[in-house]
Amino acid sequence: MSEHITVLSALNRLLKQPEATAGAMAKGVPVSTAVFLAGALGCFAIYGLAAGFFQGDLQIVIASLKAPVIVFGTALLCLPSFYVFTSLAGSELSPARTIGMLAGFCAVLGLLMTGMLPVAWLFSVSTRSILFVFWMHLIMWFAALVFARNYLRVAFPSLPERRVLRLWILMFVLVSFQMTTHLRPVLWRDPDQGVFSAGKMSFFEHFRAMNAAAFRDPKAMAQGRAAD
Repeated sequence: MSEHITVLSALNRLLKQPEATAGAMAKGVPVSTAVFLAGALGCFAIYGLAAGFFQGDLQIVIASLKAPVIVFGTALLCLPSFYVFTSLAGSELSPARTIGMLAGFCAVLGLLMTGMLPVAWLFSVSTRSILFVFWMHLIMWFAALVFARNYLRVAFPSLPERRVLRLWILMFVLVSFQMTTHLRPVLWRDPDQGVFSAGKMSFFEHFRAMNAAAFRDPKAMAQGRAAD
C-alpha cells in the first residue's frame, strides 16, 4: 500500500532528507512536482503577507500575491537555462524530471524563507525605515539561496561540472532582482499609486534610487516613500 503524500509530508521529507528526496526524483519515483510547487506557493505567499505588514492594510494582500509571482516568474524564466546548463554539464535527466528538481529547489527556498518569517514580521511591524527593511529582505534572500544551493548539489551529485550550478544561481539571483523591480512596489505603495508602477527600470536603477532617496530625504524614506 503506497504512502499518501501530502504537501506537508513532502515538504517535511524534503527538509529533513533532501538527498533521499532528490535521489528518488532522479530515479523517477512518483513524487509529484505539483506538491512541491504548491508548498512553495504557500510558503512565499505567507512570507509576502508578513512583509506586507510593513505598510499594512491592502499592501498585506498585495505583497502576499506578488511574492509568489516574483519567485515563480523567476523560476519559469530560468527554467530553459537550467535544463540546458545541466544537460551540457552531463545531466541525463528528462525535461520532466529536471522541472521536478527545480520545483524542489523552489520548495527549499520557500521553506527557508518561511523559517525566517517571524524575524521578517517583527521588523515589518516595528521598523519605520523602508531602506532597512529592504536590505533585511535582501540579506534573507541571499541566505536562503546559499542554503538552497546545497539542494542542487545533492540533486545533481554526479554532475562533473559544478560551476554551471553556480553560474545558474547567479542568473537566478539577477532575474529575481529584475522581477521584483518589474512588479514594484512590493513593500510600500503611496495612496495615489497603482498596484504596479509604470515605466521601465533596471534593478540597478531601482536600488540606486532607493539608496539615493534615503540620503536625500531620510525622513521620507523612514515613512516608506521610496523613489520608483
